[in-house]
Amino acid sequence: MKAVAIILAAGEARRMGHPKALIEHEGGRSFLQSLASTFGKAGCAVLGVVGKDSEAVREQHPNLMLVESTRWQDGLMSSIKAGLTAALEEGADLVLLHPVDMPAVRASTLKSLLKAMGDSDEGLRPEFEAAAGFPVLLSRVAAERLMESDTTQLDAALGAVKLRRVSVKDPGVVVNINTPETYERLFGTAPRLAPPPKRRVKKAATGAVTMPSSGMELGASLDE
Repeated sequence: MKAVAIILAAGEARRMGHPKALIEHEGGRSFLQSLASTFGKAGCAVLGVVGKDSEAVREQHPNLMLVESTRWQDGLMSSIKAGLTAALEEGADLVLLHPVDMPAVRASTLKSLLKAMGDSDEGLRPEFEAAAGFPVLLSRVAAERLMESDTTQLDAALGAVKLRRVSVKDPGVVVNINTPETYERLFGTAPRLAPPPKRRVKKAATGAVTMPSSGMELGASLDE
């Protein structure tokens, strides 16, 4: 079964002061880079949904598949539907919906959730200490049903989908880093941008080395 993780990163992040997809998580990686690595380790293809500050996000993540949510201002469901459309066109049998500001989820947790999902034609959602978390896993059938929803609220839309709750021991499924205060409490510093991606050094025909270009200027914000 082909599993596609949809990382939702199209909003405006007014409180954070920077696009969440570009904020540094750990090891110099952005939230989006960190999540792409985690979901990749769990065997998922990764698809990011961008909107506000999409050009900056694309420049920072040249190797990721990114799709545009042209109506991101209409709310989270607009971005979800943009991601679902792309994932289903890619032949996804299973999709995992995950916000970009929740980068602490573990690959081992994702593997367990995928195993628990099996070949169900509905979906499941992890919970930690009885609190509902992410990612939300949906079968292709359930994803198509979600696409038909006319509500702008995810929780209301999920009401049309039968979700089984699965208890996990990973607090990362509920840790939402969506305020400067939360970020500073976890990392000991104000929110900051991840460094620009390293570019492969190219050798010129003469044998000389062409150095990577310098860093870029990023700004604005992004909040689902």
